[in-house]
Amino acid sequence: MGSEVLLYLYGAVSLSMIVFNIVYNLILNEKDRWLIRAENRFAKKMEEQLERIGRGEMPEEKYFRRLVRKLSRVGNLNAFDRMLSDHLEPRSSEPAAQKYVHELQSVFLQLALLYRNRENLQAAYFAYFLAGHRQKNHMAVDEIQNIMVDYMKKDSLYCRTNALQALYEFGSPESVAEAVTLQDRTGYFFHEKILTDGLLSFKGDHRRLTRLLWDRLDRFSDRTKLSVLNYIRFRSGEYQKEMCAIMMDKEADKELRLSAIRYVGRYPYPPAKPALLAFAADRDPNRWEYMAVSVSSLAGYPGEDVIHALMNAIHSSNWYVRFNAAESLQAHGLGYEELLEVVGGQDRYAREMMMYRLDRQHLEEEDTMEKAVLG
Repeated sequence: MGSEVLLYLYGAVSLSMIVFNIVYNLILNEKDRWLIRAENRFAKKMEEQLERIGRGEMPEEKYFRRLVRKLSRVGNLNAFDRMLSDHLEPRSSEPAAQKYVHELQSVFLQLALLYRNRENLQAAYFAYFLAGHRQKNHMAVDEIQNIMVDYMKKDSLYCRTNALQALYEFGSPESVAEAVTLQDRTGYFFHEKILTDGLLSFKGDHRRLTRLLWDRLDRFSDRTKLSVLNYIRFRSGEYQKEMCAIMMDKEADKELRLSAIRYVGRYPYPPAKPALLAFAADRDPNRWEYMAVSVSSLAGYPGEDVIHALMNAIHSSNWYVRFNAAESLQAHGLGYEELLEVVGGQDRYAREMMMYRLDRQHLEEEDTMEKAVLG
């Protein structure tokens, strides 16, 4: 009897799951059909305005007022998003389409104010929408960017990420610097790489942005400092002296010092050379990261003392140090006979590393020649 009851229960649960899946798919299909119908309605109304603009007339004010009301609903905003991508963007070079986009800015400003007070997911979606469709560089600093900075105060990672992405697209260094400062102050940290990659995608004046962020560096937490230093390393070679100071600061966070070492490797700075040589000679196993990064940075510094330091580093017990030292020796253009001086030694680790690097270089040269022949 008990087994029959369990069997009936199992059958009822299975039937319920089947019914649920059927109903769920019907709802999804109906939602897709609704989105298509809504998208087409928006496209039809937009075409009417484009025709008016094409005739030299101004678009209707009541159309934009009605648009604000309709787009205050997320579902309609989603359909309008699709309409802009499918119907307007392919015509973005047409004067009528450009005029239409320009007129939309007042609509987006009103919607930004409205969605700022909505719950996090709706605000996050609006920020995402705005990043994709707002007219780029409409003004150097305007009200909508200030509102996007306010979105950074929300306790939603998605909202803050999308708001920052919108600000990257708008291209105002002041707004981005303020948003980064705000997110650091509130303690809602992004992963360092996410913030660095976002800053690198900025569409405005990078020189101005790097200066604004550098001027605020002392106010940032170490995590935000690291993102900023990495961003500057990829965008500007104007901070050699300042980076050297960070590298030499024994009180600074280790990751910040390593980032500074990488910077003076990317942009060689002669006063940094003695410190790099000192790091390369440090055999403390607890400080191997300094040694590994330093021997890599020495690839851009000339001198017999550099070659000697790299030759010594190739004998390190740490694989990363040996690998970076081998790469740097190759970067200095050592010939085959000079490399044999290392390979022919008694240190098995050094010999294996140099042979690995030589074999790898040989394979890369063969690959290059093959592509040139097929080319």
